[in-house]
Amino acid sequence: MEKGKLQAIESAALNAWAAPRQMYYDGWLLRMTGGDSKRVNSVNVFRMSTLPFDEKIRMCEQIYAQHKQPLIFRLPEPFTSSELRQALINKGYQEFDPTFVLGRIIIAGKDLPDNVSVHILTAEDWLQARSWLTGTPMVELVYHAAVLNVILPEKVLVGLYVDDIPAACGMGVVEGNLLGYFSIYTHRGMRRQGYGSVVMEVLSGWGKEKGATYGYLQVEGDNAPALRMYEKLGFMRVYRYSYWKR
Repeated sequence: MEKGKLQAIESAALNAWAAPRQMYYDGWLLRMTGGDSKRVNSVNVFRMSTLPFDEKIRMCEQIYAQHKQPLIFRLPEPFTSSELRQALINKGYQEFDPTFVLGRIIIAGKDLPDNVSVHILTAEDWLQARSWLTGTPMVELVYHAAVLNVILPEKVLVGLYVDDIPAACGMGVVEGNLLGYFSIYTHRGMRRQGYGSVVMEVLSGWGKEKGATYGYLQVEGDNAPALRMYEKLGFMRVYRYSYWKR
């Protein structure tokens, strides 16, 4: 895929998982939200730099220290030079949590199984559903709520219910012809029954109605079950990114 299309996906993904606090610095997007989501608490390398890497890294260290946040760099491979990697290594940074961006042409959604219903939820109801599905206390989702509140492209929050019991959830964000799939969760006791795939189908149908033709998502490299599920749905690896910390 040509670099311009990769940049469009990267830009849409940053907008779809927005940060309440961020600043743009010479081609890098510095994001500070709090919580445990690395995407909204990291320096995202996006465009070509004009300043020396040592100077930029030092400035990032000062800014994150000032705000009492750990400094993490997120490096998408298509936009990261070997010189930047070496500059980070020289300063003691190490790579961790490689993640894949997957993509596919959006296809028409399938009909729902008879015992399944899908509802569009408010942010509050969706967070409640996610809390129940993942076993995460609501108090720990306060930063996720902050992210939802600042997403500017059109989004949809869906919950999937089996016999009126929450089984899965997901979020779709559309920007132009791109549809991003986020926060696809299935209850531990209801996995391997295709409910995550149903959520993906529902989001695909919604995105297609909004004019999207291509879908993307992000999966951590060590999440083998999720990678298998998405590859069965026709998603292919588009590019890779990883995080760096000292």
